[in-house]
Amino acid sequence: MPTFSTADFQLARRLESAEAANAFSLAAGSAEAEAFFGGCALFGGVGSPLTHALGIGMEGPAGDAEFDRMEEFFRSRGSASLIDLCPLSHPTFLEQISRRGYKVIELNNLMLRQPEVLPEVPCDGRIARCDAARHEEWMHLMMRGFSEGHDPSPEMLTLAGTMPAVDYEFIVELNGRPAGGAALAILGDIAMLFGDSTLPEARGHGIQQALIQHRLAIAAREGCEWAMATVIPGSGSHRNYERQGFGFFYMRVNVMREW
Repeated sequence: MPTFSTADFQLARRLESAEAANAFSLAAGSAEAEAFFGGCALFGGVGSPLTHALGIGMEGPAGDAEFDRMEEFFRSRGSASLIDLCPLSHPTFLEQISRRGYKVIELNNLMLRQPEVLPEVPCDGRIARCDAARHEEWMHLMMRGFSEGHDPSPEMLTLAGTMPAVDYEFIVELNGRPAGGAALAILGDIAMLFGDSTLPEARGHGIQQALIQHRLAIAAREGCEWAMATVIPGSGSHRNYERQGFGFFYMRVNVMREW
């Protein structure tokens, strides 16, 4: 069961800060990043899943001048302004996005638990950590999983090419063939679980739950206090994280302003 309060602003600020720190680390590749409102605006290409502002709004009110500069960061690069907003952010951020004509494009649940080694769930696959030489293979597998098994389009592969390797990337092999994978980032005492992807034909074999447990064990070994993940509400990932003891903390609202 969750051991946190959904009204814990200080904990929310720590998690949003970890998100921003992870975003800045991703800018070590070909992406660009700039600090705004205590968070990070990240640009990895027009239409890239990397391109958005996150971790903002936890350090005080949203001033007009800085908000203008953040929007210009995206607009000058040919992108819509995209923001992932924590509901515990300062109320003036809601005022800004309402006044400036943003629209809601997605909702994400932030799930949370304290790391520990759990009794293993049955899994027909074998988990292997990727080295740098397998990063491209890992990215291609992730994109296929997100595309329901279809080969990624050239545009998707180009966008994926902007993403640098993270410290922990995993591939699960089922019957000797890559079937799914995931990633893990350690930011201080926060473990971020992300990138979960399983090919459609490999689902139902316990792959994602095994990957969640594997990363939780690493987070516990690394001395992390919290493990976090974001999921689409009501999705299979949402259910799998709940099965592994994650609780709902808050819902992020993803908003966009087009020019």
